[in-house]
Amino acid sequence: MTEQTIKPAQSIDKILLMVVLILMTFGIVMIFSASQVIAERKFDNTFHFLLQQLLRVCLGFLILVVAAKYDYHNYMNKTMLFMLIAFILLIVVLGLERVKGASRWLSIGGFGIQPSEIAKLGLIFYLAAYLNNKGDRIRDFQNGLLPPLLIAGVFAFMIILQPNFSTAVVLMMMVLAVLFIGGMRMKHLLLLLGSLIPLAGILAVVSPYRFARLYTFMHPESDAQGMGYQIKQSLISFGNGGLFGVGLGEGKQKMLFLPEPFTDFIYSIIGEELGFIGAVAVLALFVVFLFRAVKIARTAPDLYGFYLAAGIIISIALYVVINAGVAVGIFPTTGLPMPFISYGGTSLLFTCFMIGVLLNISKQSVSKEEALKVIMPEGDNGERLSENFNVYMNADENPAGKAYKKTGTVPPQSAKNKKSIPSIVGMDFSD
Repeated sequence: MTEQTIKPAQSIDKILLMVVLILMTFGIVMIFSASQVIAERKFDNTFHFLLQQLLRVCLGFLILVVAAKYDYHNYMNKTMLFMLIAFILLIVVLGLERVKGASRWLSIGGFGIQPSEIAKLGLIFYLAAYLNNKGDRIRDFQNGLLPPLLIAGVFAFMIILQPNFSTAVVLMMMVLAVLFIGGMRMKHLLLLLGSLIPLAGILAVVSPYRFARLYTFMHPESDAQGMGYQIKQSLISFGNGGLFGVGLGEGKQKMLFLPEPFTDFIYSIIGEELGFIGAVAVLALFVVFLFRAVKIARTAPDLYGFYLAAGIIISIALYVVINAGVAVGIFPTTGLPMPFISYGGTSLLFTCFMIGVLLNISKQSVSKEEALKVIMPEGDNGERLSENFNVYMNADENPAGKAYKKTGTVPPQSAKNKKSIPSIVGMDFSD
């Protein structure tokens, strides 16, 4: 890539940071509301989970601040270290004694760590570096696409062995989404989906527990007091809440009716206590977060920053959609937390770290015009444009887009210095 002197911005994206802080603060309030009964019953202290979450939020914010100050380019030469650590920890956790039938946690100094979160983070950094270096060669299945798929497949398989099927599925969804943005051919994506979806179905039905969960999701009335109990109680929560909710702290489902009311199903408590309006308001905050994060991605000063931001955005968005979808009965129960809001340690801390990285990218962001100059230097004639997005998005801003609009074809690829350029870079999101 041609080096250009770009004056980076000096401040982070304050709107995105504000949204994150609002979500975490709201999460603290809802965790206290949802956990009081269980905390009193188990620890004789209604503030137990609140105090734990306050500590984790403070630590997470510290991690966010440090990551926001650390130049994201420095992660590129640490990619393999991230991957190695994740691989070793995934092996170690498989050798531990299973708790409730699973081995997903490592206890280090009394603090629980999920190696799957480290694997997810490692893959985001790996894909960003890989796509930045490989460029348009990602369109070649054997030499470009196969290596990251094999690595991601190994990680996903090790996570399935824990077992943690839902996290493995989300991991592969994230990987495919990032690779598609990076220039994967549509026919390769369809081929992979045609292979992975049946494989996921087989893995789901060969496990009695997963099969029972899937069957109950499709036939909730078949085991309303067993496997279908959680989703039934979750839907009752939303039904109780109605339009405006029963009032903060006044929910009944958290009183030992709804399992995991302050972790996996905290969105259900939001729906009960704050109603449809409150539940939609939470999703609206995530939409604002998404728009700001996409703005950061499209104005990143280089492709590495773009792919890094894309991986972070997709990861968080998947968790939000799936957690909310499970709560309202759209998806089978998965056990994935709601980012920033659910009670938890590893997920919150690693998500805060990713937000810090995103904010550091925003600190170095450039104008949309400068971003297009970086990825399409003068004289390149748009030859490195990715075909995976509608080129009309860039039609008024680059030669390739204009050529596509006029002739319906993209200019031929250059033999040298090939790079897939995600045309999302040119999308016009208002500030």
